[in-house]
Amino acid sequence: MNRKLAKELKVADFPMQPYRLGHRFYPHETRGEWSRTARAQGVTITPYELQAHSQDIRDGYYCPQLADLIEACGGRFERLFVEKNIWTAETTEPGKIHALADSPEEAVAKLWFALHQKKS
Repeated sequence: MNRKLAKELKVADFPMQPYRLGHRFYPHETRGEWSRTARAQGVTITPYELQAHSQDIRDGYYCPQLADLIEACGGRFERLFVEKNIWTAETTEPGKIHALADSPEEAVAKLWFALHQKKS
């Protein structure tokens, strides 16, 4: 997941699970003492990051894993499939909402956005 999508999820109040080892986050653009590379490519959460940088993780942009994204879509998520390197996530909604992306996480995140907009 890229920085832009992780930031959009945070701004949209995506329901975040507790921060877990192995997940990724992008440090905030100006807070903390992170390298340009870490800000651009993200950081994988290790025990050290959880202990020493928990505020930076909260301030930054957390990347939910695929299972978290599917769970957030709830019972309206139907399926996820790939054809010719394009991932598609679909709902059970009448008229089927589709979301296309280059990765399964991005496809389901886009589906969550579509469902979230319809709810509002």
